[in-house]
Amino acid sequence: MTARHAPTDPLVVILGSTGTGKSELAVELATRFKGEIINADAMQMYKGLPIITNKITNEERRGVPHHLLDHIGLDQPTWIIEDFKREANRVISEIRSRGNLPIVVGGTHYYTNALLFANSLVGGEGDKPKDAEVSDEQAGKSFPILNEPTEVILAKLREVDPVMADRWHPNDRRKIQRSLQIYLQNGRPASEIYAEQSQRKLAETKASGAGAWQTLLFWVYSDPEVLKERLDKRVDKMLTAGLNDETQSMYEYVQEKQAAGEEVDYTRGIWQSIGFKEFEPYLKALNNPDQTTEPAALESLKATCLEDMKASTRQYAKYQTRWIRTKTVPPLQEQPSAMDHLFVMDSTDISQWSSNVIDPAVDIARRYLEGDSLPEPASTSERASAVLREVATQKTVTQRRQTCDICQTTCVTEQDWTKHIKSRRHNVLVRKKKARALVATERPMAVVPVEAEAVAAEPPFLEKKVTLLEQGRTTIRTGFRNQDSEVFCRIFCVFHVGGIYGPCLWWVDGSWAGW
Repeated sequence: MTARHAPTDPLVVILGSTGTGKSELAVELATRFKGEIINADAMQMYKGLPIITNKITNEERRGVPHHLLDHIGLDQPTWIIEDFKREANRVISEIRSRGNLPIVVGGTHYYTNALLFANSLVGGEGDKPKDAEVSDEQAGKSFPILNEPTEVILAKLREVDPVMADRWHPNDRRKIQRSLQIYLQNGRPASEIYAEQSQRKLAETKASGAGAWQTLLFWVYSDPEVLKERLDKRVDKMLTAGLNDETQSMYEYVQEKQAAGEEVDYTRGIWQSIGFKEFEPYLKALNNPDQTTEPAALESLKATCLEDMKASTRQYAKYQTRWIRTKTVPPLQEQPSAMDHLFVMDSTDISQWSSNVIDPAVDIARRYLEGDSLPEPASTSERASAVLREVATQKTVTQRRQTCDICQTTCVTEQDWTKHIKSRRHNVLVRKKKARALVATERPMAVVPVEAEAVAAEPPFLEKKVTLLEQGRTTIRTGFRNQDSEVFCRIFCVFHVGGIYGPCLWWVDGSWAGW
């Protein structure tokens, strides 16, 4: 049990991946504790498109005020960190002035990180620092090099900030671009700015003393396998609810822009939302007047696009969970008593939603607001205990870019590098490289019968036999049983055929041959 006082500036933040029930929990808490909800989902800030962005319906809101939802036009760029932080803090102050409880909920966790941590590195050093007050589009106009190919930007970054250049994957354009943008805007390397922020954060943490943390956090969590099935079903429901109409309207919008000579960047704004990109092949086929597609083929393409959307949704859910584990929990662990305010709500079994999520969350929120002792976070459920135990023992991600010349694979963390060099693919290619180095370009015939009587035996009743040599070995012992004489012939051989090494044995003109 954690003793505490009632918060002077109460704030509830609800985290979790898509499909876990964050919005539903937020509404439940708001109806019971005079709450108002602040949206922290970047795509749900855009006006319209309620299906593709998975917005909570008016009916589901149950009269609870929702802020920063349906807030900006489709033509506007996605809010940068500072935009969200400024507007969210303004709304939070207004809610508190009315005597109500601000509840922040959403899956864009670099937004929530910005609210939680005063000197947050905004979710990692690849994102913009807190003083980056211009959009990507504006930055591109001010600094044309940011519009150059990724390799050009990386070369410039390596020149001005080699620390950051060595940190990112060479294909990660966004992080490379942002690191260079920070240098161009501030005249100082991003690595220096982040180092100063880290030192300042440590100093403030030490000076704040114990008991400084006041925000209540709920992490709504579902078993990954159960969540996958739930997300697939949700995408199916989106299709029946009118997903096709929304993607068609987006497609027509793109066509209008292109007809006017404007290109739409699918990596920015509302176009990042899952659904349109996945369905674009179907939309092109459906709307192409110069090509007639058979109905069966069109339906097949539609089904493929639907599966792609499901896969993207599942991948995004994994990304959100990984973000919480690696970029929200570690800074919480550095704050006095913050982890005592992080509660995992198990939403795996929807049939037990009230008993597993609503009831314990309401009790915890009541205790938090009244200043009563909070329960131990690990005591709320077995799953909560397991998840919190796992994040408590997880290793800090160490950034270090390394490239495997054998596999042509680049890793950006020590953990990924260790995983790669232990992978089956890597070890297979290493053995293959060693084998090629030993055999070089030779193509020898090398058959050495160990049992001479096998050579004199009648030819076995078998077709050509080829056994691929396990990569890395240049010598292999193999054999085939003569079905007539039951004599087992053992062979040692090395050979090279089309770049693949392996033993080959068959009966040719009265004798065994292999190469």
